[in-house]
Amino acid sequence: MILPRGITGFWGTATAPPPHLDEKAFCQMYYSIAMENGGTVTELDTDTYPRNFYSAQIRRHDDAVFILQNIHYPYAAFAQRDGFGGFVLTSQPEWFRLSTGLVHFQSLAELNQGWHNSCGELSSEELEQIRYWRAQTIGEIIFNSWD
Repeated sequence: MILPRGITGFWGTATAPPPHLDEKAFCQMYYSIAMENGGTVTELDTDTYPRNFYSAQIRRHDDAVFILQNIHYPYAAFAQRDGFGGFVLTSQPEWFRLSTGLVHFQSLAELNQGWHNSCGELSSEELEQIRYWRAQTIGEIIFNSWD
């Protein structure tokens, strides 16, 4: 996987800002995905400061999963809350069925890969942030809470 320029949410004065995915479309899509999976959206967060992703929690019976979606590119992942209010990336729950759509759900294996061979399109500003925040994996770059 090659990380596209702007995926981190950082850019320089000489660089055009990355595209920004519509938060209303995000909300509509995840309400639809929840219904398709027999669940409900129990939490929805489109406040992106200082994050570069939206989040939605989908609950089905006694199980729940968060879905994170990068706000600049249509990459999504499954997650659970950690003990500090952040997220830990997880694999797709067995009950969750993906429909073909506008979002690419990254596997846990993809997200846990090192980023060094995937950074050919990233700007120097992004690489500086990655090094500053000591990101180790692609997942830490696609779904970050850097300020």
